[in-house]
Amino acid sequence: MEFSIAIPARLGSIRLPGKVLADLCGKPVLRHVWERAIGISGVGEVVVLTESEKVQRAVESWGGVCHMTPETCGSGTERIGTAIGKLRGDYIFNVQGDEPFFDGELIGLMVQRTRKRQDFDVLTPIFPIRDNKLLESSNVVKVITDYSDRALYFSRCPVPFIRDCPQEQWLSRDLHRGHLGIYLYRREILEKFCQLPPSPLAAAESLEQLRLLQMGHCIRTIVAEKFAPAIDVPEDLIFARKILSRR
Repeated sequence: MEFSIAIPARLGSIRLPGKVLADLCGKPVLRHVWERAIGISGVGEVVVLTESEKVQRAVESWGGVCHMTPETCGSGTERIGTAIGKLRGDYIFNVQGDEPFFDGELIGLMVQRTRKRQDFDVLTPIFPIRDNKLLESSNVVKVITDYSDRALYFSRCPVPFIRDCPQEQWLSRDLHRGHLGIYLYRREILEKFCQLPPSPLAAAESLEQLRLLQMGHCIRTIVAEKFAPAIDVPEDLIFARKILSRR
């Protein structure tokens, strides 16, 4: 059983163009992600996937492996799907190029869990939301699961909606979970992904995982205790610089 990490790194991001090469305390955002990824044991390869020759040159200057993918890819998963023939893993991690604080230990836990049980098409981490700002933010994706940790739905809205309870008291019910943008896919799911029909739910929420969920694929979740902020908008980059400067 072999594991790969694929890092989709789109330079032409809509909300923050060029963010993967934006300076983050002396290094590009993407380099922080790549350096964390190559330090994880139990993973056979780390590959960056991009539509930009500028990104490819940067990654190769660090000694990394980077493959070009079509500009038309609509999501990170689709980008990996187009390059699946260049990856070795039986299971492939999708670690976004804008996640400089992702938890390498969490990747290790996901590997261990997979070696014990392969009862999923996709495995992805969630965390308990304990901050109302995270609950209200559309950049923090919320997830609802069943009793077997299978994802039922993902949304940018604060779900579940708790009737007859003021929203500022919702977190006291301990029902809300956020989603961390890391996925572990069975190889065969990625081989089929680009042939899946469009998903109205994925388009509506702008959430790629709903494309698989709407087709009936099993997305299991694993609990992470820490929230790792991604860089989606300019304010996130400022916040990330503050975090690293404190460290």
